[in-house]
Amino acid sequence: MKKLPIIIDCDPGCDDTIALLLAFANTSLDIKGVTVSAGNVHINNTTENARKLVGAFRPEIKVAKGCEKPMFKTIVTAPEVHGETGLGSVVIPESGKKLEELNAVEFLAKTLKESDEKITIVITGPMTNIAVFLIAYPELKEKIEKFVIMGGSAIGGNVTPAAEFNIYVDAEAADIVFKSGVDIVLCPLDVTMKAFVTEKELAEIREIGGFASEVAHGAIKNALDFYKEFYRVSEVPMHDPCTIAYLLEPEMFKGVDVFLGTELRGEFTYGETIIDYRNKLGKEKNALVLNEINREAFIELIKKSVETLKDL
Repeated sequence: MKKLPIIIDCDPGCDDTIALLLAFANTSLDIKGVTVSAGNVHINNTTENARKLVGAFRPEIKVAKGCEKPMFKTIVTAPEVHGETGLGSVVIPESGKKLEELNAVEFLAKTLKESDEKITIVITGPMTNIAVFLIAYPELKEKIEKFVIMGGSAIGGNVTPAAEFNIYVDAEAADIVFKSGVDIVLCPLDVTMKAFVTEKELAEIREIGGFASEVAHGAIKNALDFYKEFYRVSEVPMHDPCTIAYLLEPEMFKGVDVFLGTELRGEFTYGETIIDYRNKLGKEKNALVLNEINREAFIELIKKSVETLKDL
């Protein structure tokens, strides 16, 4: 079976961690590299988390540090959700894994240029690295198969009333990516809020045993503790893993082809994604936006992936 070549651009992060574990566990994916952006926490922390996660589970995968702030504004982070380090209380032992000497943008360019096949880029954080790459290396855009992105919302935001976090952190970058002409699959809050993990399911993940189980349990629990305190609920959405789940089991999802845009100037709506479900604008459709998920299958995929990593 031919493997799907991908690059994961992320900002680990509790839910990014689960996305990475899903990718690490599934051999149908050929992970060409992990590039890191600032977002959930500072770039030094997100890079360290990515380096240690790769070192612990798939040390052959290359890791490149990316942009430390958005293109035109001050960085916004979310340590209240992910902890100061980005992984809450999760501790990953030092493996000696080295970062690439190239930065994330240069690494993307080199990897795409040298590839004999198109590569899918999975984006689970702010899109700064990808936007800078598109500006710096427009001739390499044709080497990208598609973008699979966690970001945006048509159901209201999670950082402002209008804006979802990944878009809000660097809406100008998102605008560049959405206008790139590359095929897009978007996993907005419309679908990721339905991809939640319950306390019972979290306990079942812990019972699998092994280091991957420990990491997955700790990452999800950290986010769940935040949701319990601030939203008074006993379940937590796992946003970023929806991207990898879509690549592995696309039949798990339903979606709609739409025009996708970004609001950059509104006083209250900066960072809002325009997901034109009803074709009110009459613009060319540029994205498949996912809005339904088989949650039970999603949970089973997480469990199966953690079980697989137990045996590696």
